[in-house]
Amino acid sequence: MSTRRYRPMDMSGRLDRRQFVKAAGAGTAAAGALAFAPLTFGQAAPAAPAITTNIADFQKVPRTPRSLPGPFPGKVVKVTDRRSFANEKFDAQVIAEMVNKGITTLTGRNATDSFRLLVDPRDVVGLKVNPVGPPLINTRPEVAEAVIRWLVDNGIPKSNIVIWDRFDYMLKDAGYTADQFPAGVTIEGLQTMDEEGSRWRDASGRHVSAANFDTSAYYLAKGVVGKGVRGYKDDEFYLNQHVFAG
Repeated sequence: MSTRRYRPMDMSGRLDRRQFVKAAGAGTAAAGALAFAPLTFGQAAPAAPAITTNIADFQKVPRTPRSLPGPFPGKVVKVTDRRSFANEKFDAQVIAEMVNKGITTLTGRNATDSFRLLVDPRDVVGLKVNPVGPPLINTRPEVAEAVIRWLVDNGIPKSNIVIWDRFDYMLKDAGYTADQFPAGVTIEGLQTMDEEGSRWRDASGRHVSAANFDTSAYYLAKGVVGKGVRGYKDDEFYLNQHVFAG
């Protein structure tokens, strides 16, 4: 697991979404993080670009009782326990208790009955973690470990559990490595760069992470402009965080 301490970021420029999450989590988000550009009085707003998507294909997929937003739409449970972080260390046992309390409070049932309500033993379960801002404000590995234990104890094979996020290097920085998690659990980052961490494409121009994508099944958004976005060194770095192969 990375031992780097969290450092406040340079707040002098406009923040992008990911930077804002890091800054807000550390309590250092400046009031200028959200920039509003009022139009000059009497000036017409620029026409919005025409955007075409195939989101209707997604909406045709049959829903199940477990489809989002799930059986408890709009309900949020907050669990707090000061014992979870003491003497600069996270207590995995206390965190597991908090996860269990959160699940059972949400459902109003015990852990086993909650599982049956939320998950089918035949499911492939993806745990979407947030690895931004380690070691303090990312999704803690101890939380993921507790959820995995709950899933496995109730019949989900480890081979059917996938921890994932967009960038592989961020997962590693946040402690999501094969050494940290039980054998059989998959840890998958969809996008990566070359070994030097400087380019998204190889010498032939092919995306380094092309093999991670199923190019026969995808959603598109034509007309989205991603040029000259502040916070990114060039258009290539911006677009490759949001789209793949156009």
